Amino acid sequence: MNEAVVSRILAKHQGVARRFKATPCILDDNSATLDGWLRSPSLDNLQELDFAFPPLVSPRPLMPRSALRFSTTLRVAKFGCCQIPGSDVAHQLHFPNLQYLKLGSVTISEDSLHAMLAGCPVLVKFELMYGYEGPPPLMPPSALCFSSTLRVAKFGYCQFPNLVVHTVHFPNLQHLVLEIVTISESSLHAMLSGCPALNSLMLNYSFGFRQFKVNSLKLKRLEMYFSRSDTDRLQELIIENAPCLERLHHRGPYGDKIQISILSAPKLKILGLLNGHIFRFKLGTTIFNGLLDARVETAMRTVKVLAVQLDNHCLDAIVNLMKCFPCLEKLYIETYPMANGNMWLLHSKGLECLDLHLKKLRISYYRGTRSHVEFAKFFLLNARVLDSMVLVVEHGKERGDSWFRNQRRQLKLGKRASIGAQIKFTCDDCFNYLHDIQEFSGTCE
Repeated sequence: MNEAVVSRILAKHQGVARRFKATPCILDDNSATLDGWLRSPSLDNLQELDFAFPPLVSPRPLMPRSALRFSTTLRVAKFGCCQIPGSDVAHQLHFPNLQYLKLGSVTISEDSLHAMLAGCPVLVKFELMYGYEGPPPLMPPSALCFSSTLRVAKFGYCQFPNLVVHTVHFPNLQHLVLEIVTISESSLHAMLSGCPALNSLMLNYSFGFRQFKVNSLKLKRLEMYFSRSDTDRLQELIIENAPCLERLHHRGPYGDKIQISILSAPKLKILGLLNGHIFRFKLGTTIFNGLLDARVETAMRTVKVLAVQLDNHCLDAIVNLMKCFPCLEKLYIETYPMANGNMWLLHSKGLECLDLHLKKLRISYYRGTRSHVEFAKFFLLNARVLDSMVLVVEHGKERGDSWFRNQRRQLKLGKRASIGAQIKFTCDDCFNYLHDIQEFSGTCE
């Protein structure tokens, strides 16, 4: 595919085009080429326009002014790695039917951004993602002046100004994503307070806050991801009042000693990723000082899916969690091949989770050693309604048929508590348990 081919297709196309997308590998840094394509009569009344220039080109190419000829018909506009024309065309930045606007690594003045957003009266989804070159810029105040129609917003690689965040209000925003942003603790809380309709919040590798208290009447989904390089990353998460929260996911760097308190989340269904290095986990009146040290006093029966990350195969920790979450249906365990854990328990019988509910189990980093076999056997011999057990073996290791036959023999499949339980070996080790869950999927993707 090259410039000549695209030009020939547009010249010969007899139908009506509704969507046009041009990727960086085709555009290169030639703004004039794109300008010529967008003037093609076959693109009249275009509804979706998506283009991006190569990210490393400096200075960024100017967005062709021919793109503005679709302003009255566009419903989706995605502009990447370009310069948006200045104030001289601000009066043309009016998109009466635009529902989704994405600006990725663009150079745009405050006046032009203000004019563009003011000219989108029915905007539903807005994304503003800055480039990764240089220090993160300050979020323009106009980017936070949402219309009442906005439902979804995503911001990336920028700094949130404290004063502006404390004064804005997002009355109908339902889904918010902050990706690699710097935001203070007070600003994060102010933003959440200013989103009364929010039901989904994702914090991806963002920092500047050490404590996060959740008080949200409609929030259903909270996902957070942190890396070791994040400075001032989250140290304490407190779910104070979240009556609608169904999904709570936190994943930090290995060995991260976070404190998590779930004080009120009566509808919580999905919980992860509980780390064996967790400094403190409070569930009602039950307090875990590490997953091994707990006197279980509170049972949360709403939780159906649990994901755990451990250093070794420690059944004590798993049994403690099954007592706290007696109605678990799906259990995902990620273990690192370190020291062996304890293999058997004197008080493992009579667990409601094993007797009545646990149907699906996935164990990552299965190596087939004695400790691993005994760990898997515990569930096979005790989980009475188990449907499937997935054992993730080390990727890249040579595993012949004899190895798998030997593993099945050691697992003593004939003595399963659940006759219908199926065992599957796989090398697919993405351990993204959220992608494996269908019945609890969110509605704001």
